[in-house]
Amino acid sequence: MRRIKRQQDLNDNVKYTLANLNLRDAKSTEANVITVIPAGSKVNVIDAEEDWYEVIYNGLRGFVYNEYLSKTQYTWTDTELRSFPDSASNPVTIVPAKSRVQVLDVNGDWSKVIYDDEEGYIFNVFLSNDGMEPGEYDFTYFDTDMVKFVNDNDIKSPTINLITTNLDNRLTYVFEKGENNQWELLYKWSCTVGKPSTPTITGTFYINGRKPYFGTDTYRVKYATRIKGSYYYHSILFNADGTEIIDDTLGEALSHGCVRLAVENAQWIYDNVLDTTTVVIY
Repeated sequence: MRRIKRQQDLNDNVKYTLANLNLRDAKSTEANVITVIPAGSKVNVIDAEEDWYEVIYNGLRGFVYNEYLSKTQYTWTDTELRSFPDSASNPVTIVPAKSRVQVLDVNGDWSKVIYDDEEGYIFNVFLSNDGMEPGEYDFTYFDTDMVKFVNDNDIKSPTINLITTNLDNRLTYVFEKGENNQWELLYKWSCTVGKPSTPTITGTFYINGRKPYFGTDTYRVKYATRIKGSYYYHSILFNADGTEIIDDTLGEALSHGCVRLAVENAQWIYDNVLDTTTVVIY
């Protein structure tokens, strides 16, 4: 059983470009190019959304498509950063548990990462999305009885609410703290989650900010509540003006990583769930 000991640092404020990348003046592939950022460059993230990041590079501020930026992961135990993807290769340094690394590439069982401006390889099993060891919960009832799962695992939340999402069943649950600090189920909603090529993150996270809407020149989503980085609970898809629903699909795996909900359900989370609320996604 795992108890939440502290809130993770949720700000993915430094990332690296995976290829030469256009810095644009708006969130569109048709927008003007401010400059081309060379592959391997460090950028500072100002804001993050599902498709686009707002960044600063060499004093220039603009937007980049997030597919070409490094992905954030955490070590859940002290582990060695190695010079090659081989346990016999020389260690570069020791990466402490709960450290944030930027993943550049995955090579079989190894991830090529940057930690503290040093590049090397970490065995994949020692990395997770939340800095916690995978499988620390007892998942016996995760698919069949979510109320029993959250209470048997004594999951903690700094607020009166707790949210869980089951990626296999594509269901999101909202709980409220009841008598004797037991979690009581308020809502159970169908949701759409990340497709295999852009999966929804798994682990334990903490609500960290919200936006009334975001989108591009082709779509808009409403009532976006941030799970971590560019991952949100938000509504189904509207047109770019936000006046008409263009995709109301729920119960599928086809998003860019965010969890889509019916409009009224996304709004409920947006209006009622406070920052720092615990979120568990598996």
